Amino acid sequence: MTPTPIDAPITARTASSPAHDALAPVRDALIGGARAQAGQTLAAARADADTIVEAARREVDAILAEARAAGEADGRAAAAAERFGVRRRARTLVLAAQRELYEELCRQVRAGVRELPADPCYPALIKKLARLARRRLGPAATVEEAPGGGIVARTPDAEIDLSADALAERALADLGAEVTRLWTRK
Repeated sequence: MTPTPIDAPITARTASSPAHDALAPVRDALIGGARAQAGQTLAAARADADTIVEAARREVDAILAEARAAGEADGRAAAAAERFGVRRRARTLVLAAQRELYEELCRQVRAGVRELPADPCYPALIKKLARLARRRLGPAATVEEAPGGGIVARTPDAEIDLSADALAERALADLGAEVTRLWTRK
């Protein structure tokens, strides 16, 4: 059997993958919980974004009025430059709000995964993860509980990290472009 590289993915993204099936309840719970928790953060971010956009519009209007008073030719050039600057500043603020929302989602997902050891189904989850790791690495693999939850399985040639932190990172990565739905209007 060829050794599994340390950074090799442990699951194929197919509906019939044992790894995918084993992690489905965890992934579904994480994504569902993250979406629910992100709803509140999203509402606040949308309100902030609306305020920022409204302030930017007021600033553009003020700049346009000032530019008209300074002279038609100069005013058009100045207004165009100011509009560009205002749009750039507004976009920077919107991107910062989106980044903050994403970072909050990451914090919530990580916190949710770290709470798994307190869940009554945690021992069953650990057994499933251990079986999955031994299927990938072979029956001689050593399996240890990871600090913070989950497991890490090792052979002399390979390692599979199914720790709580690694599972959280995989859940976030699985969101992919879907995460942009947090700040887009439906």
